[in-house]
Formats: sequence, structure tokens, C-alpha cells
Amino acid sequence: MEAEPSSTATTTRITDLNEDSLAHCATYLSLQDLSNLATTCKSLKRVAYSDPIWQHCFREHWPRELLQTSGLREAYLKRRVAVQQFKFVDPLVADLYITDAKPFDHIILDKNDITFSQGSLVQMTNIDSFLNGRDGVTALSDHNARITCMRLFPLSETSLFRSETQRKENVLVTSSCDHSIRLWWKGSCQRCFRGHNGPVLTLSDKLLGDGSAKVLASGGEDGTVRLWSLSSSGKRGQHALKATLYGHEKPIKLMSVAGHRTSLLATISKDSKVRVWDTTTSSAVRSSCCVGMTSVPGAPVDVKCCESLLYVAAGSSVVAIDLRTMQKVITVAIYQPKLCSFAIVPSKPLICTGGIDNPCSRL
Repeated sequence: MEAEPSSTATTTRITDLNEDSLAHCATYLSLQDLSNLATTCKSLKRVAYSDPIWQHCFREHWPRELLQTSGLREAYLKRRVAVQQFKFVDPLVADLYITDAKPFDHIILDKNDITFSQGSLVQMTNIDSFLNGRDGVTALSDHNARITCMRLFPLSETSLFRSETQRKENVLVTSSCDHSIRLWWKGSCQRCFRGHNGPVLTLSDKLLGDGSAKVLASGGEDGTVRLWSLSSSGKRGQHALKATLYGHEKPIKLMSVAGHRTSLLATISKDSKVRVWDTTTSSAVRSSCCVGMTSVPGAPVDVKCCESLLYVAAGSSVVAIDLRTMQKVITVAIYQPKLCSFAIVPSKPLICTGGIDNPCSRL
């Protein structure tokens, strides 16, 4: 009996691909995945250490900085360590001259875009336009009284979102003493919301809720919290007002959305009374959405939620309140005689404060 010829099975390994192809694929990996790739074998380590990968990483994080032609992995890691240690290179400087002598009330920096308000006017520009010698200031003048607050929200969380190409775009939302809230996109007002019986003083720092039905919160001099649907259509925002929450006796100064539950909204009024609202609660009793109350000493300066803690800057101190118990758990900063400014980096968490006759401090 004649023996059958032996068949040789062919197997293609990942290392059979050329290094350029592997390096291109590796540009989609995270820093941790690249580290894991480098520990698998010598050939994949060469791929993980190749300059095209680290050039891509560097350009993605610091697109405007000059980059050397070799040793890109070392350059990226050195720059990353410097950033983590709060060591920064000299910033790019561009002088923006505004003919209007009014002071800036609010300013927002979003990558290379700058948005600022002066009285009732909003102006938007891009720093690249100045570097290229172009005058690219866009003026938004639909408000007829002083602007009190400005926020940026993802376009994808509003009814204006149409395609995936818009995924990274933002909309600007402003409140004003003219009793209105306006949503801006592409240099014009797309929505106008009205409902407060007086000036609108503040807006939520994030949108409330999960999924596609996002809600914007606003606080007014009338002491009410109003909830607005950003998924509603219509130039004038008809039917956008979802609920009005009552309970504060004084004008509402500040508000922030909880980090651990996006349905919880913390507000503080001019008399330093703090209330926490569950915006998913539906009841005929208009104040029943309030699920917690407390107060702090001194005039409110700013508030910010980080996970289940609410940081309240007021008077001469910053206190942290546990939103689950409404108990003050720690006083994190004290300034005498007065606290003037407060900011927080939730990912650390770090706080930055400033006071009269005191330099800025990072805690």
C-alpha cells in the first residue's frame, strides 16, 4: 500500500508582517498596551520602540511643540513626566487686542479656541488665526443684558447632532440678566430658552442624566431651579422646560452636578444654603425633589462636585460635604480674611485657591 504524501500546514504569525505595518497598527494602542507589546518578544519590542509610534503619540498630545527627528520615545516620556510633575515649557503667547474697553466677565479656553464675554456681548476666536495673521473674531450679540454664565457641552448631547463627524464639536450655552438662556453653534444662536421670572444667574457645569435625554439646569434670581431638555427642537425652545424646582428663598448663585450620580444636582443660594436635588423624581409637590440640605458660613465663591463629595468655597474656607449624608467631612483650605477664587482638578483630585493678600496655592 502506497503511503499518502505528507501535507505541510502553513501558519502566519504576527511577526511575519513587516515592521512598518505593525508600527502603523500600534499607533492605535494605549500607552499601557504599548508597554505590554514591548515585553512579548524582541521583534515586537523593536516595533513598540519605533519612532513613528512615538511621533504619533507626541503629536496627539502636544501638536504645537517642535519635535526632534530621533529618540522620539525618550522625548515623549520625558515630556509626559514633566507634565505629571507640573513642569511646563514656556507657553505660546499671542496678544489679542480688543477695542471695547469693557472688562472681560467670563472666559473659556477650549484647545485653541477662546470664548469670552463683555457685558451682553460674546466673542469667539481661534489662536491659530492670530498666528497666521488673520482677524478671526466672531461676535454673538443676541443677548440684550449682561451675560452671567457660560458653559461648553458636547454637541452629541443635543438635538443639533447629526453625524459622527460632529462627535468632537461643542456647543456654547450662555445665561443672561435678560431672563434668557441661549445655545450657540457655528456662530449663531440655535435655541433660546425662557422661563425664569428674573435674571438667570448660573448654569449647571455638566448636563444631567444618562443616555440621549440630557437636561440642562439653570438657577435664577427668582430662587428657582429650572430643568431644560436639550434634545427638544425648535428655534425658541418650545416645550424645552421640563420642571421647575422650588425651595431656595434667595437667588441661586452656583450649581454643580454630582460625579457619582448624574441625576443629582447641588445648588447654593446667596444666603449660603445648600440643597441637593434628585432631578429624576416626579411629584406634584414642587419641593419634594430636594433630597438634602445644609449650609456653610460666608458668602459663596464657587462649588464643584467630585464623585460623592461637594466642595464648597465660601467665606474664608473650602469645605467638603458628603452628598450621601450631607455631613461636612473636612475643611480643605482656609484663607484669611477672604477666599476669592477656587478650582478643582477632579482626576487627582487637586484644588487651587486664591485669597486676598495671599498667593495662589495648590493643595
